[in-house]
Amino acid sequence: MFNYRIALVEDDVDLAEEICFQLQHHGMNVSSFENGKKFESWLKKNQCDLVLLDLNLPDGDGLMIAKNLSHRSDLRIVILTARVMTVDRIAGFEAGADAYLQKPVDLGELIAVIKRLLQRLPTPMQKWQLKTEMTQIVSPNGEVIKLTSNENRFLQLLKNAPEQFLTRNELENGLWGLSDLHTTRRLEVLISRLRQKLDYRLIQTNWGGGYSLNASLD
Repeated sequence: MFNYRIALVEDDVDLAEEICFQLQHHGMNVSSFENGKKFESWLKKNQCDLVLLDLNLPDGDGLMIAKNLSHRSDLRIVILTARVMTVDRIAGFEAGADAYLQKPVDLGELIAVIKRLLQRLPTPMQKWQLKTEMTQIVSPNGEVIKLTSNENRFLQLLKNAPEQFLTRNELENGLWGLSDLHTTRRLEVLISRLRQKLDYRLIQTNWGGGYSLNASLD
């Protein structure tokens, strides 16, 4: 497995040490933080692929951290918590969690969940090249793939959008000048066709609606 970087936000020192040891044993690069403030400060200057997040932190609720990160298509969020009520699980998923695990967590299960989520990330440094005028896209291995005009426009819209993310309505308006049930269906067909033509991981469906690019597009 590629040396993905994991961030652990957990104020229980003993648990944090055990989790770090197990993940490092499986070849993962782990950075541990005892509160949300230290993690958020670190994240401003560093990159990570997955966050293991406790909810009951000494400086606040981890749900707010999850919400702040939920727009990141290049990041996976796993909540580790003693909160076991259904309403808590729902709140966790609504905040953007990809997985919600109850403490005391089985470390074998935790590692399996992490590996599964990391497999959904694009290959690091994967770059595609969009040749707009030629309605073509070049894959990381050099394959030239012909695009339809709408496929070309769709990728161009995402490429030029802030953080390469747009809502459904923004995409529909950008492609057809309106948004209704008809264009929503057309958009779904367009995305399905593109995913079959390209690497399925390139186009990411985001929590709360909308789509983003899950790899670098030049």
